[in-house]
Amino acid sequence: MFALAPAPPQDWQLIYEKSKFVETGRYDEVLSFCKRLDEASPNARVLKFGTSGEGQPMIALAIAKGPVTDSKKPTILLISGIHAGEVDGKDADLMLARRILISKKNDDLLDRVNIIMVPVFNVDGHERFSPYNRINQNGPKSMGWRTNAENLNLNRDFVKADTPEMRAMLKLFNQYKPDFFIDNHVTDGGDWQYDSSYAVPVAQTQDAGIVQWTKAMIAAAEKNLNAEGYLLSPYFSNIDPANLAAGLSVEEFSPRYSTGFGAAINRPSMLVETHVLKPYKRRVETTFNLNLAAIEFCAKTADQLKKANAHADALSRKNPEGQTVVLSVSTAATKRPFTFLGYEFKPYLSEISGAEIPGWDRSKKVSVKTTIRDTYVPDITIKAPYAYAIPPEWDDATKVLDAQGIGYRRTKTAISVTASTYRFDNVRFPRGPFEGRFMPSFAIVSIQEERRLPVGTALVGVGQLRGKLVCHLLEPAGPDSLIKWGFFNAVFEEKEFFEDYAMEPIAKKMLAADPKLRKEFQEALKDPAFANNPRARLTFFWNRSKYADIMLNKYPVVKLTKAQVDRIK
Repeated sequence: MFALAPAPPQDWQLIYEKSKFVETGRYDEVLSFCKRLDEASPNARVLKFGTSGEGQPMIALAIAKGPVTDSKKPTILLISGIHAGEVDGKDADLMLARRILISKKNDDLLDRVNIIMVPVFNVDGHERFSPYNRINQNGPKSMGWRTNAENLNLNRDFVKADTPEMRAMLKLFNQYKPDFFIDNHVTDGGDWQYDSSYAVPVAQTQDAGIVQWTKAMIAAAEKNLNAEGYLLSPYFSNIDPANLAAGLSVEEFSPRYSTGFGAAINRPSMLVETHVLKPYKRRVETTFNLNLAAIEFCAKTADQLKKANAHADALSRKNPEGQTVVLSVSTAATKRPFTFLGYEFKPYLSEISGAEIPGWDRSKKVSVKTTIRDTYVPDITIKAPYAYAIPPEWDDATKVLDAQGIGYRRTKTAISVTASTYRFDNVRFPRGPFEGRFMPSFAIVSIQEERRLPVGTALVGVGQLRGKLVCHLLEPAGPDSLIKWGFFNAVFEEKEFFEDYAMEPIAKKMLAADPKLRKEFQEALKDPAFANNPRARLTFFWNRSKYADIMLNKYPVVKLTKAQVDRIK
């Protein structure tokens, strides 16, 4: 059931096969192979869904009997090569397509599901081809690069959509509406018996009905692969190879990553992470079998999958005002028994670094009784408003909404409203960028104040298909909110200043007129750092004067009730 199909005719073999499983082809092989499948089968169609930063075509291969859009059958999306050095999924899924379309193995799946595969997401990174791109990885001989041509990591871009590649992928999502998707990777890390790790969103950030389906899917896939001799494990972290008995933990991903994004849009997903030190052939076979097992489960439970997604979508479209939305979770302290299958850990002392270097003896398998933490408790939660209002000058934010397929309407008249929003204290910026952006940290203070909403303000309702994602984007507390990604950094910049000669007489008048302020100032003077800083002492009064910028460190986005939205034209 899970073995690869017999070797195809020579003219259908990939470079992977011709090289005896130690090489992988360039992108032109992907283009030509998919084109040939399109020409050879009425059930295959090449979709050009975007253009990379360097101008290369981004393609997907649709495998379906009949139309993919608006289909009653669930659509499964396979994504490979988002990190283009991690190409196991590319060769695995091209062989899977050939198996279904040419060898006619498992072609009955198309009676129950549609498949769309993106063999290489990060096209430009894939063509930065070199044997020196993945020092930790055991083959192939040469492979692509981790990031795109702008040096941005596409698997950190699902929310902010900075790259042309991600904007194209989101367009594909919105057009074909996959019911389940797989993101194929290769993990770095230690050496153990497992062929692959997996991660599936099962925390409170995902809809409960989808979680139930997801748990059944991964249990069935793991059972089937283990029976065929492929060992799988959860994608654990915090592992101490010298002390495996200390336990493992499994974390959930935020929406910047593929599976966290899936939870934010109410879609089940699976991250595949084959182990970097396994031979390339073994990793490709594992990816092939795990992808196939998941697709077969989707076909077997097609009705349940569609029903679970439809139920989650219906909940999103309801009036959400006042409903709790879970934006992040923490791994719970609860532990369960887990048997870790590894190799004997044999570190050695480095002559270069002077420290111990990890090492394993593969001839000595070990089975360690330990524990794993893989349940979750809500961490950041918010009460959803009826809608958010984004003033028109913050157009970069609304462009993200457009890329995400989020609906909103523009106001036709200006209006002033008293609304809930936020102020930020203790604002800090890092010394360097992350993914090309300077991401602030801050403390969040809820406030309510009058704001003017100009003509063209975007009113973004939460009661829509992507309503949960709206909250992730526009609630500052969200781990991948737009303000945390730097889309509103200008609000943290002070643009008007005082001269000491102007502020001194005003400060004297303020002290004389306000006993409460005078007492507050005296308390502040007890701090030697403040007392010995003349500029800070004057700034104390500047910040409390009518001259201070009332919008400094204020969130320009406000939250509105249904009654308020109904009054706005």
